[in-house]
Amino acid sequence: MSHYQAAPPAPADARPRGRAARRPGTLTALVATSVLSAVSATIGAVMVFAGGNGMAEDNIKDVIQDHPDVVGLPSGTTAADLKALTGPMWDELVSDRAGTLSARGGFAIFTAVCLLIFGLLARKAAATWSRVLITIFAVVALIPHFLILGDYEPDSVMWCSRVAVFTALAAIVLSWLPPVNRYAKQQKLG
Repeated sequence: MSHYQAAPPAPADARPRGRAARRPGTLTALVATSVLSAVSATIGAVMVFAGGNGMAEDNIKDVIQDHPDVVGLPSGTTAADLKALTGPMWDELVSDRAGTLSARGGFAIFTAVCLLIFGLLARKAAATWSRVLITIFAVVALIPHFLILGDYEPDSVMWCSRVAVFTALAAIVLSWLPPVNRYAKQQKLG
């Protein structure tokens, strides 16, 4: 016989019909990091909302005590000194700070909910559209967290933001790893 009688090898991404593709661990990690990022951002935002003006006032006092130069005060100035000098303007300052914290918290919750939804939707088939939306919302979710990390926020909120940032970055990377891409192709073919 002069011709090759063996069947050509099957493509690497092909699987026998009738057998379900095995979900890669990277897809499970993608879902877990998306959920963890959303949960940590939500916890931080809930702490901000629950803390309200009290948290904002404590935050201002901490900044004045630790970094009076940041707010343009001479060294040695205390929050009590500033409160006595400003009178009713102190309440406006606290209210303004509470508004800033709440706005960041609201934006963080919005992006967290989107990241959670698309992370959970990616769980079954790892469809490209869900991974694209995870990437977009993970990048958008970084915005409020970078604002929080670059400011003098309360420590509890800072820790939640750190976790949210690292897990959002991990979700972006995990979305596009080869095992997830292969699994998505297998699901699409099957």
